[in-house]
Amino acid sequence: MNTGQTGPRTPEGKKRSSLNALKHGLTARTPHAHRRIERQHGVSFEDVLARMFDYYKPVDPVEDELVTRIARCVWRLSLSATMESRLLSRRKNASKPGVSYERILKYERLVDIHLHRALEALNKHRGLNNPNPQNETTPSSRQA
Repeated sequence: MNTGQTGPRTPEGKKRSSLNALKHGLTARTPHAHRRIERQHGVSFEDVLARMFDYYKPVDPVEDELVTRIARCVWRLSLSATMESRLLSRRKNASKPGVSYERILKYERLVDIHLHRALEALNKHRGLNNPNPQNETTPSSRQA
């Protein structure tokens, strides 16, 4: 009896086949796709996340979320930089960059926008929670 179904039927087979079209991983959303990207490019999201948490030291759930967004953007930008250098090394004699290179640049611009939004939101949140941040000059700290 043919039900018209083709392709894998087991959960393992479906998971494996979901990576068939994974070309660069810049827009990957599933955890198993991220693990495959990390293995291929040697950039661990967990390492980036730990560095960002260590640097920003979030103090509440809102800051946790914003720092995670920042880490995600930094991780994706590092992946795109790796891909860009690999692409350029393969196309040393090309007269123009090509569609793949243009896609990487477009993706980098979008991620950069998200990174700056997350940074601005973190700074704004910290400013709201601390009306007198240490990095701003106060009247008593100004020199005459």
